[in-house]
Amino acid sequence: MWRSLVARFVRDEEVVGSNPATPTEVGDPYRVPNPSSEGSVNDNRRRSARSELGPVTRAYVESMGWRSLNLHMHISLVNKYVYVEVPKAGCGTMKATLGGLEAARLNAGFVQRVQDRPHDRKLATPFIRAFQLPPDLLEDVLASPAFRRFSVVRDPATRVLSAYLEKIRQGLKQSEPVVAALTELTGVTIAAQDVTFEQFLDVIGEQSVRDQDPHWRVQSAHLGLGIIDYDALIHLEELDASWPAIGNLTGAPDLHETFFCRNATNAGRHVEEHFTPELRARVAQIYADDYRLLHYPQP
Repeated sequence: MWRSLVARFVRDEEVVGSNPATPTEVGDPYRVPNPSSEGSVNDNRRRSARSELGPVTRAYVESMGWRSLNLHMHISLVNKYVYVEVPKAGCGTMKATLGGLEAARLNAGFVQRVQDRPHDRKLATPFIRAFQLPPDLLEDVLASPAFRRFSVVRDPATRVLSAYLEKIRQGLKQSEPVVAALTELTGVTIAAQDVTFEQFLDVIGEQSVRDQDPHWRVQSAHLGLGIIDYDALIHLEELDASWPAIGNLTGAPDLHETFFCRNATNAGRHVEEHFTPELRARVAQIYADDYRLLHYPQP
């Protein structure tokens, strides 16, 4: 697909000017500055820019923090859109597909690299990141009608179950704060693989939304609903039928899905074995805003 797209797009740096745009060498530029450290030049620049942020940008940063702004917003200045990633809601497929679209301006090798490893933040990314933009342009991205903003969301019950099955039961790094909280609560050291779904819900239900890991964070808060206006919030359950709409949002009507799912949990098939009526009610309580604002029927 990439060759047919190359001629249609210019490079992002032609739009940004001197701003380092495409590709973005990631490393770890999204680290939240530590106030107790001396900080790098980039950290100081980020702090000084914060006072100059536009009202929408400032409100989102105050709500969800710089890290979320930089990690989860995938910006195309050429095609005038921002895809806001919701982890555990088809984000691998979205980043592989849209990343391939953006990388097509460079070369086939970059397309392949992005599509093979869309979650790898150590690689260059074809998207612009928030930290690269001056405050006025970042405010345009988040608030101006000149940019289209969209995301893919997921049924809260299957999403939180998928997060549990992958991140907790497989003992990945996201399980560590959950295990630590349970150890402190019970006084007994527990292995991540032994954490029950009920215990997991008990822990995350007591966390503030901002402190929740993005893989199970309340989606409506993660997206900044009420702060950022979106052109589309697509249900993952309807993604297969939504590619024409996504093509229009991205200015690429011939866009085709590049499916990516490295660690499929098939959570939808395991709902009955993990959910009791009490746990369904607990999920409905934790994710009440998602059910209401994202228009999912409550269990």
